[in-house]
Amino acid sequence: MAILLVLLLPLLSWPTIVSAEDNTFKPGDEFLIACGARSLDSVPDGRIFKTDHEAQGYLQTKQDILVSVPSADVPSPIYLSARIFKEDATYAFTLKSAGWHWVRLHFFPINNTEFDLRAATFSVNTDKYALLHNFNINNNTEAVLKEYLINMTDPNFSIQFKPLKNSAAFINAIEVVSAPDILISDQATNLFPVNDFAGLNDFGYEVVYRLNMGGPLITSENDTLSRRWVPDKPYLKHEALAKKASVPTSSIKYGPGTSPLIAPATVYASAEQMADSETRIQKFNITWNFVADATFSYVVRLHFCDIVSKSLNDLYFNVYLNGKKAISGLDLSSIEDELAVPYFKDIVVDASLMSNGLAVEVGPMDDETGTRNAILNGLEVFKMSSKVNSLDGVFGVDGEVLEKHKVVTYVGFGLMFGAFIGLGAMVLKWHKRPQDWQKRNSFSSWLLPVHAGDQSFMTSKTSMGSHKTNFYSSTLGLGRFFSLSELQEATNNFDSSEIIGVGGFGNLPREQVNLAEWAMQWKRKGLLEKIIDPLLVGTINPESLKKFAEAAEKCLAEYGVDRPTMGDVLWNLEYALQLQESFSAGKDEDESKISATVADSPAIVPPPDAISTSVAEDNKSSAEAQVIDEHSGTAMFAQFSGLNGRRHKAVLVSTFSPRETVEQLKACSQASIRGKKYNSSETRC
Repeated sequence: MAILLVLLLPLLSWPTIVSAEDNTFKPGDEFLIACGARSLDSVPDGRIFKTDHEAQGYLQTKQDILVSVPSADVPSPIYLSARIFKEDATYAFTLKSAGWHWVRLHFFPINNTEFDLRAATFSVNTDKYALLHNFNINNNTEAVLKEYLINMTDPNFSIQFKPLKNSAAFINAIEVVSAPDILISDQATNLFPVNDFAGLNDFGYEVVYRLNMGGPLITSENDTLSRRWVPDKPYLKHEALAKKASVPTSSIKYGPGTSPLIAPATVYASAEQMADSETRIQKFNITWNFVADATFSYVVRLHFCDIVSKSLNDLYFNVYLNGKKAISGLDLSSIEDELAVPYFKDIVVDASLMSNGLAVEVGPMDDETGTRNAILNGLEVFKMSSKVNSLDGVFGVDGEVLEKHKVVTYVGFGLMFGAFIGLGAMVLKWHKRPQDWQKRNSFSSWLLPVHAGDQSFMTSKTSMGSHKTNFYSSTLGLGRFFSLSELQEATNNFDSSEIIGVGGFGNLPREQVNLAEWAMQWKRKGLLEKIIDPLLVGTINPESLKKFAEAAEKCLAEYGVDRPTMGDVLWNLEYALQLQESFSAGKDEDESKISATVADSPAIVPPPDAISTSVAEDNKSSAEAQVIDEHSGTAMFAQFSGLNGRRHKAVLVSTFSPRETVEQLKACSQASIRGKKYNSSETRC
């Protein structure tokens, strides 16, 4: 083993070459693939991309769908072809050098007869990071570049494309290229609270913005590392308050600690400065506004170079990020005791400060010191990977959920699964119904409990007229008791390491506390039956459960636009129910004569006129009856308590059959809820 490690060490530490004289960089790894291309014209920046045939050794897929167009309004010929995946596919690479690497994914929805790529929805993961979650081009007719910077320590690196069911994934071009180590330092400054931030090497990054202030578009043709810098004009809050400044690139003097690899001279040779004001004393700031995802923290890299001053120590200004002072009294000339010397500063902005996006401001100091001016030459904004190693959405590669989003996931996923497993419980009870069920006063008296004994199903502790009405989901790990007040308490404490005050979690293993994570892990492993309550094993149709799980998973999409409409949800539930009914009907053929009487009709419950839905018949108070009536359309959930002195698993409490429950869901999706009219074809989960 020791010999093997010695042999592997050079493989992982093969240096990428940086020339000190001309600051050029030769990457140790350079994988450039024009996906779907049978041939390729020269790329404007001179780099050589492999055709699809030449790159076959990297791809693992069961399909071979290549599409292309002869021409399109795109910046490079790499966007004229694409590979389409209707099933999972993986590109795998063996790296020569460890360290930072660019991962660039190029997308352009070219017209083809295989699939409308504008509607394609898919996820993209690496071995460690979730890069894209339910990504969609959103009818964009322009080329899209997703650029990442990842610190790779393993010689094996892969990129997985995972299309949403009944959709597809596609990719036009892929770049996996070594980046110089000096590009990311391990140290930065935290915006608030103000202190040093260590550990930048432990994150993955997405390049969200890269701007050249006051200067032209910089493409891969004239950037030292094939980067793209766009003009800042679209992001200026008040364009009239800014004025461009520029000097020849030959005027830029890189000093120790700086290099064209950090940013090319073209970035530092231009700047935005304060425009002339009609007032005698200029007291305004130049502001740039950016859209940002508040789920993530960001590294904001500010590029400066004093190309406007005529003498040393004449320009002092402040920098603000989201209204907080990031740099105070910056005098660029004092850093190297010279003008026109590049300088950059990394500031970490926590996700808690990103609720309204990102605002970057520069403005003069309040003191009457030197010329009242402020400048900014360039700006880069890097999204930092979350605690679950995601760069898009709240789910990690292994299904782990970002902590502060767990409450919503618990409730949504738990209730969805609970409803279906509850239907399964009712199926089980129907098959075991007593012969004299039609003579009984209440259908629910024998159908609802899945335990033996004649104890009262509801006690005074679960008063239906109070705000402690209990909702739950019934399955092992998912079947835990939730009260409205407990859910509110859990929500108020969502940023703690565990959700406190949700009944029934206390005796569970940690991996079962996160309901969605636990369930989805089994789903991904193809072992969905593991979440079924032992009492129901063998009574649930696997295909029916799978269909329901898929519907529940879609309802957990982070953004509302990605979630299905209530109409779609109802359609999937009905289909799942049909599968279950057919499954149950087949089992009836082998059961007793009583079960055989309903074998020709797969209905799970007797006709409505034989069912008592009156709460009064179950000796409930009028107040309780009113509350049950209000909630019965979506199936009422309640809690077992005090049965034989021990905790029982939860079961679905409903006075409707599974078929009627679906019908009631239809009605409720269009009912007036809290004064608002909902439409099942438009309302989303």
